[in-house]
Amino acid sequence: MSIKSIRTKIALAAGVCLIATSGAIVSFSVYTSSASQQSVSRQTSTLVADVSLRELKEATAKSAQLISQRIEDGLGLARNLATSVSAMKSYGIANNESNLTRTSLNDILMAALKRNEQLNGTYSAWAPNAFDQQDIKMANTEDGNNPQTGRFTPYWTRNNNGNISVQPLVEYDSTEQHSNGIMKGAWYQVPKNTLKETVTAPLPYIVQGKSVWLATMSAPVVVDGKFLGVMGADFNLDFVQQLAKDVSAQIYDGASHVTITTDKGLIVADSLNPGIIGQSTTKIYGDNASNMITLIKEGKDYSNDNAQNNVYTVLVPISLGDSGVKWGITLEVDKSIVLQEVTQLSDQLESDNSTAIWYQLIIGVAVTILAILGLTIIANKIARPIMLSVQMAQNIAKGRFDSRLNYHSEDEVGQLAAALDDMAESLQKQVHVAERIAEGDLTVRVVLASEQDQLGKALERMVGDLNHIVSQITQRGEVIGNNAKSVSDLSHDLASGATESAASVTQISATITEIAAQIQQSSKHAKEASTLSQTSFDLAKKGDDLMSELGDAMVEIETSGNNINSIISTIEDIANQTNLLALNAAIEAARAGEYGRGFAVVADEVRTLAARSAQAVQETSKLISASAVKTQRGINLTSQTSIALADIVKNISQVSSLMMEIAEASAEQSIGAEQVSEGISQIDEVTLHNSRNSELCAQAASQLTEQSKNLSELIRQFKL
Repeated sequence: MSIKSIRTKIALAAGVCLIATSGAIVSFSVYTSSASQQSVSRQTSTLVADVSLRELKEATAKSAQLISQRIEDGLGLARNLATSVSAMKSYGIANNESNLTRTSLNDILMAALKRNEQLNGTYSAWAPNAFDQQDIKMANTEDGNNPQTGRFTPYWTRNNNGNISVQPLVEYDSTEQHSNGIMKGAWYQVPKNTLKETVTAPLPYIVQGKSVWLATMSAPVVVDGKFLGVMGADFNLDFVQQLAKDVSAQIYDGASHVTITTDKGLIVADSLNPGIIGQSTTKIYGDNASNMITLIKEGKDYSNDNAQNNVYTVLVPISLGDSGVKWGITLEVDKSIVLQEVTQLSDQLESDNSTAIWYQLIIGVAVTILAILGLTIIANKIARPIMLSVQMAQNIAKGRFDSRLNYHSEDEVGQLAAALDDMAESLQKQVHVAERIAEGDLTVRVVLASEQDQLGKALERMVGDLNHIVSQITQRGEVIGNNAKSVSDLSHDLASGATESAASVTQISATITEIAAQIQQSSKHAKEASTLSQTSFDLAKKGDDLMSELGDAMVEIETSGNNINSIISTIEDIANQTNLLALNAAIEAARAGEYGRGFAVVADEVRTLAARSAQAVQETSKLISASAVKTQRGINLTSQTSIALADIVKNISQVSSLMMEIAEASAEQSIGAEQVSEGISQIDEVTLHNSRNSELCAQAASQLTEQSKNLSELIRQFKL
């Protein structure tokens, strides 16, 4: 869409510039505001995330210390019991006294269990006859003695109701593994083999007839470097599970996930899912399980911002006494919970920023509208004289030169109005000159407005040219009148000659048409001969190919005959060898006397068959040799026939090529004859056309004579 009003152009151009400027300012303001808000939100989120992750590490470390302390209490109890019992046994052995009895040790174990309510049980397991050399006597007794061997293995336990009872330990000598990979007797075998304390968990065990998961701490009883047994205490993992829940409840009001795992890759406690206790850590760590186990073994802390699962993960390993066993405390918290306040702050900043953006847009639009209104008023004042000038110019374009602007100003618009008035005045004068020329007065004088007056100069040149042309027309009219009669006579003569030429051309055209028909017939016959020649060539070529295949087949027959000769020679050798073997067999049968007589008869028959086989082979060899001679003759004849056919194929190919060339030449002659016939027809038409034109030319010459007379009468009207 084109804009025709300069007022609209001025207002639109200024408005566009104003809108662009206002839009750029508002856009920059909106951008900087949004960028600042995003930067603040991002930096705040990063800062809070770092602080939160650090706090999670500290909380996990404190929880790890708490859990480690509880486990260390049980391990310390086992260690103290083992140290005390070792000292008592060492003293008794040194002084040849029996100061520690089974009853007194049971009392110690039961008292320790009563003092430590968090424990599930206390126990002691001694090597055979290592306690008091009374194992055999204690068989089939109670108070923790093994009913079969009498070995002292008391295990004091407490059930859910708080009832304490004693039972003999089992599986202490077993090196088999539970389904989770824990050795059944690890709590006894490890201290026995290493003389060091150990922690075994999660260990499935039967306590007072109920299957439970245990974490058992055991320490060796060693006297003079000799292992005598172990003292230990254990926790029901329900207690450790409760510790995990307590830790989770203290962090983000229970919205955290606490997991306790061993360096063997087994789960000891899980605050959210106690059903996975004793299972592999792949249940919680997935593909990262091996890496987490390595970190626990190496005693390295670990923290991770898992963007994929949107959680923070913190791992703190703990070492359990001098056992060399390490556990890991893992804390996972949803990032949305940790960053809840930051998210709320970001949302508030985003809301405030959106409100500010809307205010900026509204103010920018209002200022732009007011500015456009002011620009429109100014554009009207500037455009009014220009619009009057346009109207005057339109009147001049329509041929009216009597209007004037009479607008006086020193600016460019005033100069434009004055120039338009002068132009209209000059054009008005030239109109009067044109009117006199139109009346036939070629004596008029043209006055130039300036040296650059193109219209004036054109009128002046037109008056001069008209004077010259009218003079020339007068002279040429007389000449045309004289020559028109001569042209008329010549035209009549030309028409007669053209009529005679047309008759001759018609006869030539008929002759050429007959020649073209004969050439087309010859071309058709040449094409048929070419087709037959090509067919003969294809058949000869096929015969040549068949002779080549026949020659190959004859060569293969000869080869097969040679192979058969080789096979027959081999059979002949076998018959000769069979004959010799039969002869040797007959000799051996003769040596055998009466016992070899039957065998001699068989050997004689075999020799007879071998002779007949040799004779048959020789006859067959002669027949195959004769066949080979005839096959060779057939190969020679086939080769000669193939050569003859090849020559025939070559000659037929040359004949076919010549026939194709003849057919092509005939076709070209046919086309040439048709073109000649068309040319003759065109000449005939041109001749007839010239005849008609000659007659028309004669008529035109007569009319030209009459018009020349009329022209002379019209020229007399001009004043030269």
